[in-house]
Amino acid sequence: MVIKTQIQGLENIRNKLNLISNNLRDLTPFWQLVGSYIQKQTVNERFNKEQSPNGEKWKPLKHPSKKKGKRKILTDTGTLRRSINFKANHDSAVVGSNLKYAAVHQFGGRKKNIPARPFLGVNASEMKHISQMLSLYIKNHV
Repeated sequence: MVIKTQIQGLENIRNKLNLISNNLRDLTPFWQLVGSYIQKQTVNERFNKEQSPNGEKWKPLKHPSKKKGKRKILTDTGTLRRSINFKANHDSAVVGSNLKYAAVHQFGGRKKNIPARPFLGVNASEMKHISQMLSLYIKNHV
């Protein structure tokens, strides 16, 4: 006894799986969204609130400005803030600054006794948001 079955629509399923595979092979568009999000968080949250990604306040300036008004930490000319950018590729996004002194402010400087004032990084809330972004991205591209 031989039983034959015929599955209709198998070609449609195969085509859909190929489309999903192709859409998720290169995640550059997703990583561009992530890079842009972290860049905005860095510029808006860190510099406006003068705090690290984990919410720790930056150490105050040793020599506050004698100019009228309060001088914001790491925002004297705004060059560092404006230098925050990102690059994305198929499997990651990198957010940072190309300024030589950015690392000194991020990690601190021993020679001139400059305290670390971290402005780059991702906190738990942002990780949750990125995870939600990924779920939405997959939902829209599958």
